[in-house]
Amino acid sequence: MGRKYKVISADGHVETPPDVFVKYVPERWKDRAPRLIHLPEGGEGWLIEGQPLLRNGQNIAGRDKVKFSGGTYFNADGSPAEGAGPAEQRLREQDLDGIDAEVLFPPVFASRFLEGIKDPDVYRSMIRAYNTFLAHDYCSVAPDRLIGNAVTPITGIDHAVEELEFVAEAGLPSVAFYNFPNGSPYADPVDDRFWEKSLELGLKLAPHFGFGAGQAPPQSAAKGTSDSPWATALVQRAGNHSPVYCMAQLIAAGVLERFPEIKFYFAETNASWLPGTLYFMDDNYDLFGDWFKVKYERKPSEQVLDHFHFSVIRDPVVFDMVDIIPWDNIMWGTDFPHSVGSFPDSQEFIEENFTKVDETISRKVLLENPARYFDLDLEADITETPAA
Repeated sequence: MGRKYKVISADGHVETPPDVFVKYVPERWKDRAPRLIHLPEGGEGWLIEGQPLLRNGQNIAGRDKVKFSGGTYFNADGSPAEGAGPAEQRLREQDLDGIDAEVLFPPVFASRFLEGIKDPDVYRSMIRAYNTFLAHDYCSVAPDRLIGNAVTPITGIDHAVEELEFVAEAGLPSVAFYNFPNGSPYADPVDDRFWEKSLELGLKLAPHFGFGAGQAPPQSAAKGTSDSPWATALVQRAGNHSPVYCMAQLIAAGVLERFPEIKFYFAETNASWLPGTLYFMDDNYDLFGDWFKVKYERKPSEQVLDHFHFSVIRDPVVFDMVDIIPWDNIMWGTDFPHSVGSFPDSQEFIEENFTKVDETISRKVLLENPARYFDLDLEADITETPAA
């Protein structure tokens, strides 16, 4: 009998120097691609058009103490540091950490910070280059253990849908996005093309913290509750942070009612805030729904629990709330190689915290929930780790 899944991390990151994906940028735009420079004080920085120097630090912590500058992708002998190497190295790092698979989100600098490139064709070529690398060079080594999360551009609905089609054809299972598919921080009816296409292609939606405006815009006497009045009212007292306002926008825009099968996974949000937020969203619905002439078949909390999943990393508080956490919606992740994770001591974290909940909950969070969301076969033998 071969190796089976036992523990799945639903939040890791691909963190590599840019050259591994820049090679896929068309020649005419290569001189505008990100590049890495070695800094005299140690570590590296990224030079990306439209951005100040971006210093490696929290993005490549691995097992070291956290740095906000001076981080490096390389060991002293020039070999890749932990978390910065090829796919084969990543599989060995999974073994070291006692996990069997990871959902892999994009590098922090090779996703949001590319948005500084204002020429849409050049910007999109960088996104396409990264997705090509992820599909062909990285996840293809063990797609059952390296669960790649591609990036879609923020340059409008046509480009976002086009990238969905490329990602599906390339064989990646999941996509991240940082604005609404229309390219703005706010929901728009044209986004339905993206939601519909994602369902048609079977792509999972995994936008990390959230997408669009991170917080509800401030209220004003002249404008009521600003850009999305009902969404803003819905998050009063409910926590004005990602992904709460994102969920409120999706509820207010009717996305969850028009697409009853749609699901979203928000990573690294933690979950100890969830019970209070769900109560306050329902209470706001009762208090303010009449003014906004809103009537739902399902309460906001029911919509959240039907359509959204979340992951915990460093949130031991959640295990003290066993009776009020919606465990069917919770996954767990290491965040490796970023700075708030548990590598290489994830088993220690699991043993210390998951003993507070029963085995049924542990299995859901560590195995069944991520497997169900990302269509992983728990009965199948998984790819063995190649020798060093």
